[in-house]
Amino acid sequence: MKLLAVGDIHLGRLPTRIPDDFALSTADLGPAAAWRSTVDLAIREQVLAVLLAGDVVESEKDFFEGFRELKTGVEQLTQAGISVVAVAGNHDVEVLPRLAKSLGKDSGFTLLGKGGVWQSLTLTDGQAQARIWGWSFPQREVRMSPLAGAKFERGTNVQLGLLHCDLDQSASPYAPVKRSELDRTGLDGWLLGHIHAPHTLTPEALIGYLGCLSGMDPGEPGPHGPWLLEIGEGRVQAIQQIPIAPLRWQALPVDLSALRDTGELNHALISAAEALDKAVFSDGRGPLAVGLRVKLVGRTALANDIATQVEQSVQDTMHFPVGDRHYFVEHMTAELLPEVDIEELATLQDPSGLLAARLLLLDAPAGNSERLALMDAARQRFKSTLNETRWREIESNAEQLTDTAIIEQLRVAGTAALQKLLAQQ
Repeated sequence: MKLLAVGDIHLGRLPTRIPDDFALSTADLGPAAAWRSTVDLAIREQVLAVLLAGDVVESEKDFFEGFRELKTGVEQLTQAGISVVAVAGNHDVEVLPRLAKSLGKDSGFTLLGKGGVWQSLTLTDGQAQARIWGWSFPQREVRMSPLAGAKFERGTNVQLGLLHCDLDQSASPYAPVKRSELDRTGLDGWLLGHIHAPHTLTPEALIGYLGCLSGMDPGEPGPHGPWLLEIGEGRVQAIQQIPIAPLRWQALPVDLSALRDTGELNHALISAAEALDKAVFSDGRGPLAVGLRVKLVGRTALANDIATQVEQSVQDTMHFPVGDRHYFVEHMTAELLPEVDIEELATLQDPSGLLAARLLLLDAPAGNSERLALMDAARQRFKSTLNETRWREIESNAEQLTDTAIIEQLRVAGTAALQKLLAQQ
């Protein structure tokens, strides 16, 4: 028996950061297009049911678009003998029950756990069985664990939980759940929605996020798509993600150490994109478009000239075809170092030497005391900026101040400053 599990779809939302004159429209690259591909995949794979882990629709204002896309897909699936089982998340707490009601009881669409009450549905193809447990958000914010006091009947068939929640975030207003709680239920797996980055799921480790169906912005990089489960002999035998999202966001480091002319920059960029396309999409499957976050790296005498060229370039016009895909540069940074010995430079006591020494600290062992002091100083500076009144209405970025993020910011700023210092000498 096959099931197709789908994370957050967010019908009604469109991807951002797409160039105005791009070859494909945002509609071609958005969640509606990803949902249509998912329906086609489900029919092609002859799955028994499609499971939706909440946030199917972006918001109440997207009711009509969400209804149209969802209804069309459900009808196609039903005609092929495929059921659709869903739970409501914090985004579609009101709109998904209304959509279910509009679709009707005989539509093949089942909303599990309406009103925040656990409910189950048994799926069978005559040979294998799977019991799906689901809980839906009763209101937009739920600060208690939906597993508190919940009891699950165990059986001989496969038991799977379908839940939209915030894993291991006890202060979250979006159904905080501990992994230990999920473990204690005794179910064979938990298919989770809410966080857009997918976990690595296996039959042996089947608790985690499915991820969003299609990446909407550069903060959702890598492959996205539904997960295909195969069930037999009373267990989940296989699970794999099918990367069918029409848009993929991808980091692309480009080494310019061999560059001898700034006019060759575009050629180096396209060559790197071609190598990426060949390495990542060699199986013939891939997105329609790839948004690149380009990082120019390496040591070159042209470091300052290239950095200036990048600052002055209009990056939203940089797009080009590679094979069957359309590529565009969403953002580009220059982290180039001049052709000097950075270690030798760091021994000097002038400004460039002191800055070089701090850049070297970024690659020191994590326990290095000087590195820790530098990181702490940077974190405090970033926090003070984020706490300014003008930023308070924006969703807090304070939780994003990981060591990796801080090092990235320091490396970009420090490298740019070092380039300018050396150019003045």
